[in-house]
Order: sequence, then C-alpha cells, then structure tokens
Amino acid sequence: MRGAVAPDDPLALAAITLFVPTRRAARSLGTEFARALGGRSAILPAIRTIGDDEDAALFDAGSTGLEPVMSPLERRMLIARFVRQWKAGLNTQALELLAGEAVVLPASAADALWLAGDLATLLDETTNEAATLSGLVDLAPERLAGWWQLTLTFLQILTKFWPEVLAERGAMDAAAARNLFLERAAERYRSLGSAGPVIVAGSTATAPATLALMRAVAQMENGALVLPGLDRHLEPRGFDAIDIARAPGRSGTAPGHPQFGLKKILAGLLIPREVVEHIAPPENSAATAREAFVADALRPAETTDAWGEGTARHPPEALDGLALVEAVDEREEALAIAIAMRDALSAPEATVALTTPDRSLARRVVAELKRFGIEANDSAGRPLAATAPGTLLTLAVEAALTPGDPIVLVGLLKHPLLRLGLLPGEARRAARAIETLSLRGTVGIADAARLAAIFAEARAAAEDAATRAPPRPVRLVPAADRDLAVTLSARLETALLPLTALRPAPPATVDIFARAVTEVLEALAAGPDGDASELYREEAGAALATFLAGLLACPDTGFAFASSELSDVMTALMAGETVRPRGGLSARAFVWGTLEARLQSVDTMVLGGLNEGSWPARAGSDAFLSRLMRAEIALDPPERRIGLAAHDFTQALGASRVVMTRAQRVGGAPAIASRWLQRLTTLAGEAGTARLRQAGAAFLGHARRLDQLPEVPRSPRPAPRPPLADRPGKYSVTEVETLIRDPYAIHAKKILRLEPMPELMRDPGAADRGNLYHAVLAGFVTDGIDPADPDAEEKLLTLAREKFDAEQLPAEVEAIWWPRMETLAANYVAWERARGTRVVRRFEEARGSWRFEDLDTVLSGYADRIDVMEDGSVEIIDFKTGTSPSVKQARTLLAPQLPLEGAMVRLGAFAVTKGPVVSISDLLYVRLRERELYDETLTHLDKKTGVETTGDRLSDAALVKFRQLVAAYRDPGQPFVSRPRPFLAGDYSGAYDHLARAREWSVGDDSGEETE
Repeated sequence: MRGAVAPDDPLALAAITLFVPTRRAARSLGTEFARALGGRSAILPAIRTIGDDEDAALFDAGSTGLEPVMSPLERRMLIARFVRQWKAGLNTQALELLAGEAVVLPASAADALWLAGDLATLLDETTNEAATLSGLVDLAPERLAGWWQLTLTFLQILTKFWPEVLAERGAMDAAAARNLFLERAAERYRSLGSAGPVIVAGSTATAPATLALMRAVAQMENGALVLPGLDRHLEPRGFDAIDIARAPGRSGTAPGHPQFGLKKILAGLLIPREVVEHIAPPENSAATAREAFVADALRPAETTDAWGEGTARHPPEALDGLALVEAVDEREEALAIAIAMRDALSAPEATVALTTPDRSLARRVVAELKRFGIEANDSAGRPLAATAPGTLLTLAVEAALTPGDPIVLVGLLKHPLLRLGLLPGEARRAARAIETLSLRGTVGIADAARLAAIFAEARAAAEDAATRAPPRPVRLVPAADRDLAVTLSARLETALLPLTALRPAPPATVDIFARAVTEVLEALAAGPDGDASELYREEAGAALATFLAGLLACPDTGFAFASSELSDVMTALMAGETVRPRGGLSARAFVWGTLEARLQSVDTMVLGGLNEGSWPARAGSDAFLSRLMRAEIALDPPERRIGLAAHDFTQALGASRVVMTRAQRVGGAPAIASRWLQRLTTLAGEAGTARLRQAGAAFLGHARRLDQLPEVPRSPRPAPRPPLADRPGKYSVTEVETLIRDPYAIHAKKILRLEPMPELMRDPGAADRGNLYHAVLAGFVTDGIDPADPDAEEKLLTLAREKFDAEQLPAEVEAIWWPRMETLAANYVAWERARGTRVVRRFEEARGSWRFEDLDTVLSGYADRIDVMEDGSVEIIDFKTGTSPSVKQARTLLAPQLPLEGAMVRLGAFAVTKGPVVSISDLLYVRLRERELYDETLTHLDKKTGVETTGDRLSDAALVKFRQLVAAYRDPGQPFVSRPRPFLAGDYSGAYDHLARAREWSVGDDSGEETE
C-alpha cells in the first residue's frame, strides 16, 4: 500500500477506511493524523471501531438497513422480568436439586436486574462467538451437578424465550447487529472491493464476524491488516506450544498466553506467522532486545526449559529503561507512582501514563499527583452514583420511599445541590437548624414526608419554658434560622410529594418512577428563580440527564416493582454509568485502565498493581456455565481474559521507559507478585532483578522521605488546673463516678461548659426501655397498688398499657417490649409479695441534695426507691435493666452512686424521710432482666476476713471518700486528669475522649487503668 495516497492532496486521506478496536484508539489516531499534517487542512480518514467494549459505536442502524437495535435498558428490563418469572415458577422438584448446596435465588427486583445484566453479558459473548446455547440441552444430565442442571432451566430465558421476544418486537441485539454489519462489510469487500485503502489495525478480537472482516481486508489489493504485538522472537517450538484447539485435552494455560488471540487470528486467515511483515525497530536496538526478552519470559510453561540454554540469554540492553518498585503497601505504591510520573514530566513535552486495572490504586495516584499541582486525565472517570447529582438522586429516593434513617435525611438536607427556592447559604443554615433541633437528641422515625411536623414539635419543645432547658447546641440556633427551617422543611415535603405519593401505590414500571424522580430532583435543585439548571451542569449533570432520559424513554417491558424497591433498583441501574472528563485536565499525564491503554503511546509508562488477583485478575468461574458447558458450545475458558491482560501487559512494556510497581501487602495481607513479573525477574536473574530494583529505588526513596517529619513527642495526658473560683461547687451522685474515673470529663462539662452534640434521631433503644419500665414501676407506688392485692398484676399491666400508649412506640418495638413487660409485671409483683410486710412505706423517684458548708459543695441525688422497713431502717433500691454497674464496683466505691444515696439518707438529704435516718438496712440493685427479676445486695460478709459490710458502713465509707475527693479537687493544684480509671481501657467512646486526644497519649500505656 506504499504510495497509495498522495501526500499533498487534502482529499486523499478521505478515501481511507480505518478499523480500530476502541473509540479511544480512534481519537488518538485522529490526533496523530492532525499532528502529522502539521497544521495543513485535510479531510481525515473514516475511522470506525470494531470492538465490543462499552465505548464502541460501530454503526447507524438506520443507514445500514438493519432491524432496530434494542436498547440495553429495554433488554435488561425484559430479561429481568423473565428472571423473576423463572424464580416464581420453580417447583418443589427443581428446588430438590439444590439440596445441600448454598444457592441464593433472586429475592427482589434489584436482584433480578443484577442477574439480567449477567445474562445479557453471556448473551453478547455467545453472539459474538457465533455460539449457541441450545447445544446445552443435549448434555446428559448425569454429567452435570444438580446446580448446573437447574442452570439449564434458567438459561431457557436466553435459548427459548428471548428469541421469541426479539421476533415479537421486531428488534435485534446490538451484538447481533454488529456481527451482521461486519459480515456484510466483509462480503462487500470480497465481492466489490474498495475504491480506497482499507486498514484493520490493533485488534486482537477472534470473533468469527471480526475474522471474516480481517480475512476480506487482508485479501484485498488495497487492504492491510495490522496485528498488534505479534511475536517474532519465539522459536517455532515455543509458538507451537500455544494450543488454540478447542479439544478437551488441550493445554489449560494456552488461553492465558499473550499470543493466544493473535495465533487464532493467523489460523483464521490461514497464513503462517513467518509471512507476516513486521513493523519493528532496528534489529540491534535496545527496544528489540527488550522485545525478545519479554517474549522469552512469557513463553509457554511447557517450553521454559529453554531458559537454561545458552541461546536463551539476553544482553544487558534488554533491561534498559525498565525499573521495578516494590512498595510496602498501597499508599506507598501510589506515592511512588506519583513521584515517577512527576519525574517523567520534568522533561518538556514529555508524556506519562499509569496503566492499571486497580481502580483504588488509580484514585490514590490521582490524589497524590494533586500535591504536585498535576490534574491527571483519568480516562475511567467516576461512577455517576459517586457524583453530586448521583448522590442527590440516591438520597432523594431513599428519604422519600424508605424512611427511618436520619443519616439519609441529614445527607439530603445538607446536599450541595439542594436549594428548594432558597439561596445556597440560606439552605445550609436552614438544614443545620432542622438537624440540630429535630433530628438530634430525639427518638422517632426520620420521615421526610412529615418533616415539617417533626420540626414544629421539636421547636415547640425546645422553646417551652416549662420543660427542661434544651442542650446548648439547640439554644445557639438563631430564631432567623429556625424560621428558615420551617420554610425548608415544608418545601422539602412538597418537593418529595411525587415520590412519597407512590408509597402506597401498586407496583409500577421504571418509566413511571423515573418521571417522579425527575420532578423531585428538579424541585430540590431549583433556586430562588425556579431554575434547576445547576442539577445538569458539567459532565456529571449531563450524565444524569442522559440516564434519566433513558429511563423515561424505556418502553413498556412488564417489569413492575414496588416503590420500596426503587432505591435498590436505581443502584443497580446506575452501577454501569460513568462520568468521564471532557477537558480541562492534563494533556501530558494520564491514568488508564488496561482497555483504554490499548494502542496508546507515551514516553513513560507506569504499570501499577502488578499482583496476582489484580493484574492479572483471577480467572473466576462462570456464574451460569461450567467449564464443561462452555467447552460444549465452543466458548473460550475463563483464562482467555488472562491472555488478553497478558497481551496488554506486553504491549505496555514497549514504551521507551517503563516503571513496574507492586505493593508487598494489600489490604493488610501479604500479596503475591504477578506471574508475569515473576517470570521477568526469574529470566533476568539476581543481578538483573537487582538492577531493576535499583532503577526504581529513587522513586521509592523519595516516597518514603516525602512525608517524613521529625519525631514528635507523644501528647501528654491532659491535666488542667483551673482556679478555685471556676471549679464545680455541685455534683450529682452519678457525676461522682465520672470524677473518679475521668476527671477531665467533669472539667470539660462543668468548667469549659462544653456539651456534646446530641446523637441523631434513633429508634427507641435499651435506655428508653429502661426509662419506660422505671416509669411503670414508679407508677405502681404512686397509684398505691398493694402487692398483696390479688389483682395487683392486672392493675400493674393496666398502668403499663397507659404508659406504653403514651409513648406511641413503633409497632415492631412494642412487639418486643410488651411481652417483656408482661413477664416483668408477674416477676415484680411476686418479688414485692416476697418482701411481705417488712416494708412499711415506699417512696418512688425521690430527689434530694445536701450542702457541705466546710467544702462549699452540694451533693444531689435521685433514688428510684426508698423503702421504710418495719424496724425503722431504710432500704434503697436502684432498678437496672442491664448488668452495669457490677456489685463489685459498687462495693469498692468505683461506682458509688447507691452508697452515696445511702449517705444522703442518713444525713436527711431526702425530704421524703423527713430528717436523718439512723440505719440503712440494705442497698439493692434490682435487675429487670428479660425473663427474670432478681436483687443483688451490697451488704455482705467477707468469708476470708470475717468483716461484715453493712449498709451503714458502706454509706459512711462512701461519704468519707466523697469528702476526700471533693477536698482534693478544691485544691487549685489538683489537676483534672483524663481517664485515670477508665471503665474499659480500650474504650474511647466517651463524650470528651476525642477532646482529650486519649488515643494519642494512651497508646502502649495502660498504667493505672482498671477494667472492672
């Protein structure tokens, strides 16, 4: 074809037709043509793609006379309908095939869609390879396990029902249309030829239709076929060992060889490798030496004995331009790659690319490059679901149709695109007010459909002077922000109405839901002027618009689902949507996946993530077809993908400068080097491998030194010493335990006056259950119910019913709590009756305080029950629904609440006792457990020492210790130390632990900590 085009004719190139594998290759080829023209005007060749990747757009169906091509969404919905019907139609006999096997059947619409996507992939594979699934029917059932026999019935969706659907709708699959186009093009070239040159370049596809086109072009006088990376160094014995036969006894490793696909192409063209003309560098160049070295390293396993022969040795030039980086972990690998790329860009006009199938590593590298001011062009883009428009869609659907999660509602309120007719700043202030007043420190269901009512109730409670003062964060919310919150909450309800109205609606198809979702999103993003264009701005907004338009245009498929499933369905449908950058990023630094890197050329290539399981990925088993089944219908085994990855790897090694990287540990576990890297280092030998590592040592060294800082001494344990005037003058009995275990928490709360943000709205929990049970038992005493009354239990349950009704518990919570209440009522009445007539009078929920004048300190307390006994003594009872604190902690005064209440009773601090009490007969914890009720007394006799601990002695000891403790902290020199006696040494969940930076100074130092 040399001289077929006149170089000075601007129209000459237009006569050329070029077929390349991907759209990225087509764009790059067009760029190269423009560069070669040097600014001269010309019409470029017709460049078409023949690949089946996600970017391929081969033809215009209308211009080729083909049947209409079914859209991927319509096809997926139709197949999902069949999946659901198949699951519903499984009979008992079919399910018996699954006995003893772990099988998960599709349980929802989203499950059906995920399975439909996998089935569509299988359908495309069989169509591209001109295989037919109908051959599976002839397999003898006894040759297949029970699961695979059931799979045959499942695959009837493709073998029986799908062709009927296509015929009924008068449409065809995109893969079938592509094959038909290629076959017609091949036939046209064979019969009519072409007026201009035709070139097929860079493809390793072995599908029959593609091979037919290649064969037709290769046989044309003005046609050319360019095979990428055909091996010219491997000796005939090695090349013959790549077995491309489909026989069951062929080598299992052959499909994983980089030359497997190219050898199949040569076999399909009926030409030997020797007649292929090579476009290659000079014979004695370093590039040729490297090419031979790589070919030898990746030779078939059956012929690796050649490595020991003298003729298999390679000159040192074969390793020129190669470097190896073996980092400790993924972070170090990413930083080393970023440094290598920054180094490559130091040369003017130089280009560099990272090629890796590991998206996590790619994202790390992109982030690390930003510290050098480099905005790498990441061709893989971002998932639509991870962009601002995508998250707005997800949050809006979840908040509208699956209420209950306050995080979802807060996320929606604070979303950067949410406006609801307000200015951005106003929307943020209103969102903070709603969160602080109504979605924190409250118990209930976070329902966006009644957010206005929830906020109104919370605001009224916060502003009610008769109730307890709200937390400080609530008090700090300005009145103007509260008014804005009223507006925002009402508008949010209105905006979500198209979706919330569908909660009770019957199942609907995706286009119905898409219309409601679109209306909701545009209402949420509308500014003061009603304009929602911010939602569709830039690449992410355009991708969302395209996604929604596809859903709205989806024809009726009969695949309907309930509104409660919409969130999962949207997740499944958005999973394949990607937002790719259009421009504004670096034109010299790139991040590519292995597919995008094909036929690309840069000055420096970085190959990252060279570990087994990453590059190459594991050859996972087919979800639908066993190896036997794939062989029966002439499909390649799973290892074929490894062969394609190996070809990508060898092609990438053709750059003038290559840096190979891997992490020795991934996810905290040791990683195994890629099989290809192991082969390269084995053939290079110890000296060659050391040379490769030495070439990469500079990048690794800089990576380790880049963030290196002088050793910073460990943060000391906080020990503030506030002046006496600022020290607390009042403690509750529960705060005394905090003063013992974590004085710094007292300092933060009572001196610094720092209050933690209340927790997000939650369902009623264990603490709420305890409060409810306490209220019921207090009401038993308040109402004067006599335990000896035969109807005492019935009266207690009537009282409990009133308390439960007042709480308005969710049905699922009450279903658990009420049976426990019934058991508790029976156990409690029995316990009270067992106490007999010893109890003269009962006082419930008694409050008291005592001022110690000499210490200028007040001690306050709250007792669940104070019982006056017949001998004039007093028993103090603390009802507990849990097991904390333990009796041991109370007896050792680490948890002094109950003994201090005894001391206060003896002092006469509780008004109900009408003065001091002479004797405390007992201090009791009454455990209100799920199936039993029992009491634990703090009085005891030590069998070893014979010392008896009575209620009086324990109360007096608690009082003495309290006075000593308060006296110590009245000393200005006494520090409020952080966590001297934490409840659990490894628990840092305290409200002020982060403020004390406890994790920093407590590492490796548990001295003085008590876990009991």
